[in-house]
Amino acid sequence: MRRTLIVRIHRIANAAVRRPGLRSFRGGDLLYLTTTGNKTGKQRTTPLLHLLDEDRWIVVASNGGSDWEPGWWLNLRAGSAAHVEIDGEMTPVAGVELDGAERERLWTALNRMFDFEGYRAKVSRRIAVVALSPAG
Repeated sequence: MRRTLIVRIHRIANAAVRRPGLRSFRGGDLLYLTTTGNKTGKQRTTPLLHLLDEDRWIVVASNGGSDWEPGWWLNLRAGSAAHVEIDGEMTPVAGVELDGAERERLWTALNRMFDFEGYRAKVSRRIAVVALSPAG
């Protein structure tokens, strides 16, 4: 019941951010990630704060501090088709979880900008740091 409510709240918040086409939030740049549901086949779009690292976008699978993985990340891990939209330009992407020193470097940089540590303190899972790279 609680999870269903939180998922609905996230979807409403995502729509509220997407509808006016916001480009920034909490002082950071937004991208819009669209994935296709692995089970449902439905496309869903999620606004995400990101950090540009060379030719890829780095995002955090924080799910707003919920103690389960966000659907977009589950779909990417399952090989879902996905694309990123920034300033009206769409780019097909693939996502990979970062690990080791690279993860720590980017986690630190992301936290300087957005403070995801508060989310990490609320969950029992390891929050994934994900690199979205142009596909194809």
